[in-house]
Amino acid sequence: MSGDLDIIKAGLADRMEEVCARLLPDGKVEAGQWVSFNPVTNDYRAGRLPALKVRLRGGVPGAWKDWRSGEGSDRVGLIAYVLTGDARNVKEALVWARDFLGLRTMTRADREAMRKAVVVKAKQRERDDARRREEKLLNADRLFNAKPGERDIGPCQIPFGVFKLDEGSPAKDHAMAYFRARNCALEDVETLTIYSTRVAPAVEWWKGAKWTRDASGRLFKAERGPLYPAILSAMRNRMGIVTCTHFTFLDPNRPAKAPVEPAKLMYGEALGAVIEIATGPSGKPFWMTEEPHPLIIAEGRETAQSFAAAGVPARVWAAGSLAGVGKAPVDLPCVSWVLFARDNNAGNPQAQKQFEAALAGLESHGKRVVVEASHVGDDFNDLAQGEE
Repeated sequence: MSGDLDIIKAGLADRMEEVCARLLPDGKVEAGQWVSFNPVTNDYRAGRLPALKVRLRGGVPGAWKDWRSGEGSDRVGLIAYVLTGDARNVKEALVWARDFLGLRTMTRADREAMRKAVVVKAKQRERDDARRREEKLLNADRLFNAKPGERDIGPCQIPFGVFKLDEGSPAKDHAMAYFRARNCALEDVETLTIYSTRVAPAVEWWKGAKWTRDASGRLFKAERGPLYPAILSAMRNRMGIVTCTHFTFLDPNRPAKAPVEPAKLMYGEALGAVIEIATGPSGKPFWMTEEPHPLIIAEGRETAQSFAAAGVPARVWAAGSLAGVGKAPVDLPCVSWVLFARDNNAGNPQAQKQFEAALAGLESHGKRVVVEASHVGDDFNDLAQGEE
């Protein structure tokens, strides 16, 4: 059976959700991925979110990573890892896969028919993935510009629409109070990028929705998640197109994050996109100018915004994640050099690996990159003069 590896990989790809349900029965489907706690490391804790994620749609089916332990591999490696604790133990994984796919009882003719069928299904899967991706990108932009009374957009409902900061609304006042409480007051950002922020009095926290399957096996939302006020941040690609919307859900009664976990969610394609908080000395958003100035980039919006609120003379971006920092378009001509504002993740080996990968991504463009943990303006001015 040494010549059946192609059938095994293709057959598993076509049935990845079934594979995951069998191997990781406590997991569930979220945004095209199977999300679960890790049965090997037994990482479940009350209040902790699952970090093992397996790709079902889009990208490579069965590609997986545990963002807590750092383990990851392909679909055959997933089987090996769950069965034996070692993703390299392919032999046992293939035995399991042959039984799962029924290959042991197939005739040669059955196998050839299966080979042809999986090729057809793979092409259809590619077409479906392309359609879903296009729809997701469109919905990311629609969320940021939601109008009152619209039906669900992508994962959630925004029943009263969103408001621009210059439109004046109780939702804006609430958002401004939140940022002040987080020591990164929006009104202190002198060169605020007005295109990046919207506010909403009510957004569905879609992680709290209840899903079930109908008679045909299709998932549908049986119960909506709770509504909370929210800050919406546009994540734009190098051309200024919104490809992802970032949500910070707020407590309705005080200037704090909503009492849910996680209180920050993203929808769309975040890698390669950034939230521009401040334009810096040019006064123009990054997709409208080539005038070179320093860039400050951070993982989270509030870390980045604390630099912008301190009045540093630089363009300021937030990337949403360390992986996003490494993929940010710092090669654009409007970026002269980069200050990477690192969050304090001391003592976290996985975060250290992600930080090193992000730094390597920034440095790959050949521009000067400085890592800084402080947001003191004098420190930035020293760095601008080369006094590290």
